[in-house]
Amino acid sequence: VMLLSMVHSSRGAALRMVQDEPTKQRFNVAASRARDQLWLVHSLNPDRDLQEGDLRRRLIEHVRNPTAMRSKVIAELKKAESPFEVEVIRRLIAAGFDVEPQVWVGRYRLDMVVRGGGNQAAVECDGARYHGLDELPADLARQAVLERMGWRFARIRGTRFYRQPDAAMEDLTRRLADLGVTPSSTITGVAEPAHSISPMIEDLLRDVWHIAREQGWVTPPDAPSTPEQLTLAGTE
Repeated sequence: VMLLSMVHSSRGAALRMVQDEPTKQRFNVAASRARDQLWLVHSLNPDRDLQEGDLRRRLIEHVRNPTAMRSKVIAELKKAESPFEVEVIRRLIAAGFDVEPQVWVGRYRLDMVVRGGGNQAAVECDGARYHGLDELPADLARQAVLERMGWRFARIRGTRFYRQPDAAMEDLTRRLADLGVTPSSTITGVAEPAHSISPMIEDLLRDVWHIAREQGWVTPPDAPSTPEQLTLAGTE
């Protein structure tokens, strides 16, 4: 059981925004490591006393409705086209980004749009089923068209991700930061993946994933959303 205290004097108006790194880390540890229960004692009305995006408000909202983020994560992961995209989406959400998979822009489809810090960028997963090396020239031509429309891109290679997942994600988040896309908070209620998929079985998992989707085997609400069982942490 994890116990937290959040007591402040209400002044009848929204308090100063709190988004500092030490507070973010402290709240994230509490939210992600509570194995059975997370109890929060607070004296604030989040709708009146705290601004949108304040870490304290996000924590209160998470504790009040711990299944909201879980439902959102499951819904977004089900839109993914490959296990590779699933892993990237899961890690981005865990890092505090807002991720929307499979976004259509005219006749073009983006793997995902990542939002944060008031900005957005398209993220393309090279190496997924529809992004093999043979498709790369067409992907880059499509990117050039969309860039003329104002879209900005970040790309991540599957070969690099499965060899060095943490380093690949660091490169991706650095590129997103260069584009002004930053996480709003790491209080998400979704744990980092416990392990990565071996590159030796990537092709097999990819094919099984698509067969399962085509056969409708992953559509029931209680079915796993990915080839691995989704792991979430948070309140009871």
